[in-house]
Amino acid sequence: MTKAKIERRERARNHEAGMTLIELLIAMLVLATGLSGIMAMIVTALASNGRNRNDTTGTLLSQMVIEQMANVPAGTNTVFKLTDCNGTVWNVNTSGVNTAAGTGATLQGTDNDPVWVSTDIDFTVAASYGAAPGNGYGMAYTTCGINADQKIIYDVRWNIRTDATGFVKTVTVATRSRGAVSNALRTFALPVQLKTVLGN
Repeated sequence: MTKAKIERRERARNHEAGMTLIELLIAMLVLATGLSGIMAMIVTALASNGRNRNDTTGTLLSQMVIEQMANVPAGTNTVFKLTDCNGTVWNVNTSGVNTAAGTGATLQGTDNDPVWVSTDIDFTVAASYGAAPGNGYGMAYTTCGINADQKIIYDVRWNIRTDATGFVKTVTVATRSRGAVSNALRTFALPVQLKTVLGN
């Protein structure tokens, strides 16, 4: 083998021996872009999981209020008590009136809305928790948590309408996380609205 062939082989071998610094930088940039996309997906999934937990807790809280009301005979006007995890005792008024607006929390009630929207609780009406909607038709219920950071306060409101006999009640219970404000998209969740008819 001649010296020229050996030198050509050595040059070809050295040319394919490794990566240049620019190739390494491009590979790192591609890897960083992929990892940042994955991190964004993880953060979004965690926020969505927190919203779903709040929605589920709000639904269970509304359902608890309705089930307790179902234990009260429809022809009676009874106030029962609920105690939250802070030890606060809330009065739950089960009396209603025979009007379209009912009694208790304010309904959205506009003529332009369909009936399933117009009978939703209106959370734009200001409430000082425990006082408004007033007379035992709202509470700021605190859920349990392992520590103070995990406790969530829910604004719970209800409206009760009765029929002419007073033995059938249409109950609307709505729950919203106190921290669920519309300008914080990571924590925002629509209020849970449950509607049912109770009676004998």
